[in-house]
Amino acid sequence: MTATLACIGGRDAYNLLHEGAFVAERLGPQTTPFGSSQPIYRCRARSGEFLFLSRHGELGYERTPSFVNYRANVYALKDLGTRSMISWSETRAISHNFKIGQYVVVDDVVDETVARPQTLFQDQGFGHLRQWPVFCPSLRKALSDTLTAEKCEFAGGGVYVCVEGPRHETPAETRKYASFGGELLGQALAPEVFLAKELQMCYASLCYVGRYAEDGTNYRPFEDGRVLPEQVERQRAMAAVERMPRLLERFCEVLEHTPGLCQCKNTMTPYVTSGLLGEDWRTWFDQGQPAERPDAKRP
Repeated sequence: MTATLACIGGRDAYNLLHEGAFVAERLGPQTTPFGSSQPIYRCRARSGEFLFLSRHGELGYERTPSFVNYRANVYALKDLGTRSMISWSETRAISHNFKIGQYVVVDDVVDETVARPQTLFQDQGFGHLRQWPVFCPSLRKALSDTLTAEKCEFAGGGVYVCVEGPRHETPAETRKYASFGGELLGQALAPEVFLAKELQMCYASLCYVGRYAEDGTNYRPFEDGRVLPEQVERQRAMAAVERMPRLLERFCEVLEHTPGLCQCKNTMTPYVTSGLLGEDWRTWFDQGQPAERPDAKRP
């Protein structure tokens, strides 16, 4: 059976792989027109299978976010039959309305990256896609239902600011991001979410708050009027990671009964119906470039 769901894991995903948290078969890196992907695993769940990929490596934090081959990873998962992708990663909260260890089903993103390839269609016009809804509403509903069923504390929305990294933000940058509505800081979601759209895949993100963004002080954060000890922060963040295999198991079950609320599979339809792109998505790329038909008319 083809696994149509994939999970792309964040900072601590390699620990889960190393500790055997998943019953998995290693498929290894996949060759794509954009280079090699990170190693991919086929995992077994009670209700089916899903693919698992750790962005940063399978043996440790081997590759920082700026140097992840997002294009190869997304292409490889699509090539293996993936239709829906779940991203999970650690984030830093700008707003103290979020608690350490809390999950967030992100609903919007601000892309502040500067050095990453932003499209699968380099120097072509096929990346002019509307970016709303940013994340698949069907997958976001399934994530919220999963977290509710598992009695997890979570926020049903949040604006994620994706920065280039690998360094963390300055206090002034934190204030800047807050001034235009940013609530969470991370380094993972862009261009991943945009590339998934270009391959007509559903994509949603589940983040967990690992710490607060830099505020330029050495004061410990407060929660419910009390200082939050550093040990408690670490324990909560670790618990959020350790719970992930169980959440993925439940998510596979919930997704089967989630109604289709999205049009993700139709994002490139205008280019296909006009003849600019072929019916088979694999024909869109020749060493990373789409093969445009000379007789085609732009939509």
